[in-house]
Amino acid sequence: MKKQLVSALLVLTMATSLIACGKKDEVDDSSDSTQAADEEVVEVVDDSAAFWDQTSEDGKVRSYLTGDWVDAKYGRQRPVAVMIENTKACLPQYGIGNAGIIYECVVEGVITRMMAIFDDYTGLEQIGNIRSSRPYYVYFASEYDAIYMHAGGNPAAFELIDDKDLVDNLNALTLEGSKGKSAAFRTGTGEHTLYTNSDGIDIGIEKLGYDMSLSSDYEPHFQFAADGNALEQGEDCEALQLYYYTNKPYWIYNEDDGLYYRYEFNQKQVDAITGEQLTAKNIILEDVQWFTYQGSQYLGYMLSNNTGTGKFLTNGKVVDIVWSKDGDTDVTHYYYADTMEEIQLNVGVTWIQACQGGFEGDYTGDNEFYADKSDFSKAN
Repeated sequence: MKKQLVSALLVLTMATSLIACGKKDEVDDSSDSTQAADEEVVEVVDDSAAFWDQTSEDGKVRSYLTGDWVDAKYGRQRPVAVMIENTKACLPQYGIGNAGIIYECVVEGVITRMMAIFDDYTGLEQIGNIRSSRPYYVYFASEYDAIYMHAGGNPAAFELIDDKDLVDNLNALTLEGSKGKSAAFRTGTGEHTLYTNSDGIDIGIEKLGYDMSLSSDYEPHFQFAADGNALEQGEDCEALQLYYYTNKPYWIYNEDDGLYYRYEFNQKQVDAITGEQLTAKNIILEDVQWFTYQGSQYLGYMLSNNTGTGKFLTNGKVVDIVWSKDGDTDVTHYYYADTMEEIQLNVGVTWIQACQGGFEGDYTGDNEFYADKSDFSKAN
C-alpha cells in the first residue's frame, strides 16, 4: 500500500514545475528588523530520549503543535481549534498570536478565514472574533483530535459536525451569554463582536462533557528537527506574496531571528492583546483541488483520500513538497518532492495556507516568491 502511495505521489510530482523564487515588480517592508528575544534555557532530563518523550527539569514536555516546551497538562491533552474572522472590519484579532498552528483558506466572496489551534490557551482574556465553520476546517480540526469552536456554519460543515460526528464542537452561537459565565460572549451588537476566552473555552468543554484526554493511538501531526532544519536543499526565499485577492497577505523573512513576519491589507497583522506582529517559523502552502457546491456560493476543497503538491518555507528557504491525506480524520502528511521523505519542521509556529488548484481554476501559479526581499518593494 505504501509503495502504491509513494508511486502515485512521485507521478504527481513529475507534473510539478521547479521552484522559481525570482524577482517580481518592486512593491513596503515596514518590518522592524526585530532582534531575536533571549530564548529560555530549558534543561532536558534525558538528552537521549526520543523527541516526544523528552521532559525538562521543570516538568515541561514537547508541544505536539510547535515542538516547543509547554506545561505537561496542555501539551498532552487535546488542543482547541477556534474559527477566526479575517476581514478588515474585524482587525486586529485577539489571542491569535498564542496559536501554535494557523490554517488560512479562501472562502466564498474571495475573503479568507482562519482557524487557530492552541494547546495552552491559558490567560487569554479575549479570542476571536469567532466566525462560522466551513467543511474543510472540520477536516483540518479532526486531524488534531481538537475541540472545535465555531459560530454556526454552512450546511456542508454541519453535515460533517452533526451527521458524521468528525469533531467535538463548541458552537458559540448556542453557547453565548455573559462573559465569565458562558463559553462565548459579545462585545457589541454587530456581527464581528462574538468572542471567547480561556475561561469560556473551559466552560464550554465542561458544559458539554468533553473528555480532554488524547486517544491512546494519537499520532502527532508533524515531525520536528530536534537540531534544526536549515533546508539546505531549498532555494532562497525571503519574501512570499500570496494570491489571496482581498487581504493580499505577504510574508517577509527576518534573518536576525529566523522568522517570517506577516502582513495583510497593506499593514502588519498584529495580535490585539499584545500589539505584536504575527510571525511563523514554518509556512506550508498546500495546493488543493477546489470546487463550488452546486446551487451555492460555498467553496469546497478535495482533501480526504487525495494528494497534491505545495511548498515548504523555513529559514529563508523554500522547497517543493507533496501532501497526502488518506481519510477524513487521517493526518495530512507532507513529503519532500525530490526524496519523498516526510518533511521536518523547525520548532515554532506553523501556518498552513491552502491554495486553490485544479478543476475550477488554478491560482497556485499566482503566488510570488522572492529570493531576495530587496526585490519585493513591500519589504522596503
